Amino acid sequence: MLAVLGAFSSSGTIRPCSSYPTPGSPAAAGAKLPSALAARYALWSSPQRAVDRLRPEQVASLNASGLIMSQTRFLGDAAAGGRIFVIPAEHLLALPLAPARCLSAVQRVIERESRPQLRAEYRQAGLCLLVLDAHGTAPELKDCAPATGTPYTLLSADGTPGFGLVPNGVNAVTVSYWAAPPRTVTVHDNAFVIVAPAQNALPCGVQWLDPTGNVRKIALGCSYLTIERPAFAAYRAYVAGKLSTVRAQVAALAAAIGSGNLARSRSAWLTAHLTWLEIGQDDGAYGCFGALGAEIDGLAAGHRLGTADPRFTGFHRIEFDLWTRRDPVAAAHNTAILAQLLARLMRAPLSTYLPSTPTGIGNWLLRPHEVLEDALRDSLTADDDYGSGTDLAALTADVAAVRRLLSELRPAVDPVAPHLVGDARTELDALTRAIDAPHAGGAGTPIADLAVRRRQQVDADVGAALETLAPLPDLLTSTGSNAPSA
Repeated sequence: MLAVLGAFSSSGTIRPCSSYPTPGSPAAAGAKLPSALAARYALWSSPQRAVDRLRPEQVASLNASGLIMSQTRFLGDAAAGGRIFVIPAEHLLALPLAPARCLSAVQRVIERESRPQLRAEYRQAGLCLLVLDAHGTAPELKDCAPATGTPYTLLSADGTPGFGLVPNGVNAVTVSYWAAPPRTVTVHDNAFVIVAPAQNALPCGVQWLDPTGNVRKIALGCSYLTIERPAFAAYRAYVAGKLSTVRAQVAALAAAIGSGNLARSRSAWLTAHLTWLEIGQDDGAYGCFGALGAEIDGLAAGHRLGTADPRFTGFHRIEFDLWTRRDPVAAAHNTAILAQLLARLMRAPLSTYLPSTPTGIGNWLLRPHEVLEDALRDSLTADDDYGSGTDLAALTADVAAVRRLLSELRPAVDPVAPHLVGDARTELDALTRAIDAPHAGGAGTPIADLAVRRRQQVDADVGAALETLAPLPDLLTSTGSNAPSA
C-alpha cells in the first residue's frame, strides 16, 4: 500500500497523479476475475458477449478501482429501456488515494479523515451493479459492495420493483411487497429482474427457491408485524369481551339448571356455547388456550372412558348431561366445573395465551382457515354432537368468528390480496344462506336431518371459503412453499 501511495518512483522522479488508484478506473489488461466470484456465480463461466461489454466512460462514476472490463456482464432489461450490468473490481474505493498534491483542497480534507477506511476498502475486491438508461449513457442506479458474502440480494428502481443477484443453486425467487402481491420469477444467469412499470410498491423481502420450488433461504424478510400488531391487539380486546360475556352466560346456565327447567337450561347452554365459539377457538383443536381450552370445549374422543371419563369436561359434557342423559344433577356439577375452568382462564393475562410475538401472531394468522377447517372435521360430521343437534348453529358462530378475524386483518390483507377478504365474505354469506334456509328448518336443524341437496350446498360453501382463506398465512408472513412461474 505504501508503494502504491508513494509520491516518487524508484528513480526519484515524481510519479504522475494518474498512476494512483482512482474510482472508476479500469484494471490492467489481462486482470483475472477473483476465484471466489467465479466459484459463486456461474454467469462468469461463459465468455463475454457483445451485449455484456461496457465502455470506460460508462463505468467512470463507480466507487471501485481496477474494474475488470473483460468480465462485465449484462443481467437483464430494466423498465423504460434500461439495462442492468454487474462489474467485478480489484478494489473498492470511494475516493482517490493519492498524495496531497494530486487532490483538491476539499479532497485533501476528506482523504485525510477517511484514509483508514479507504485503505480498508482498497484491500477488498468489489462487485458493482450498474443500471444504465435507454441511451446507455446516464446511470439510473450504481453501487459497489464487497465481493464477499451475498451483495445485491434485492434492489429496485422506477418501474423495476425487484432485481438482484443470487448465487449458484437458486432457481427462482419470491419477492414480497408491503402493498402489492408477492411475485415469483425464475433466475437466469444468477440474476432476477421484475419489470412492472405500473407498480409503485417497493419490495421489502426476497426468498430464494430451490429447483423444487421450496424456500431455500429467506435472504431478506419482510416484517409484517408493524401492521399486524394493531389488528392483533383489537382481536385480543374482542376476546376479552367475549370471555366476560360467556362467563356471565355460564352463571345464567347454572341458574337455569338450578331452576329445574330443562328447556331453559338447554337454551342457556346454547347461548353460552355459541359465544365461546365466536372467539374462534373451537373445541381446543387449534385453540390458543391449550390444554385448558380442551377442558372447556373438548370432545370425549381421546379419553379412555369416553363420555364416562371424569376428564371429559366443559361445554360438551354439559350438552351430554342435558340432552342425552337428561341429568340435571350431573349438569349442575359439570357447569360448576366449567365456571371454575373459565375463572382459571381469566385469571391469567390474555397475553399469556395471545402473545404479540412473531410466533403468537403467526399462529393467529392461521385461525380464519382453521376455525372453518375444525367445523368441517367435527361439526359437519356431527362428531362433536352430544345430543343437542346444534352443529349448524355452531357453524354460524364459527362464521361470525371468521368474519371478525377478517375484519381485523383486512388492513394488512388488502394491499397484498385486494379481493381476498371480499371473496371470503361473499362465500361466508352463501354459507349463511345455506344454513338458514327457512324451508329447511334453519340453523336449528340437526346435521343428520339435512336434505342431501342442502347438505351438499353447505359442504361446498365451506370448502369454497376454506380454499379462499388458505393463502392468508403465506401472504402475511412470507413463509411456505412457492412454485416458480415463468
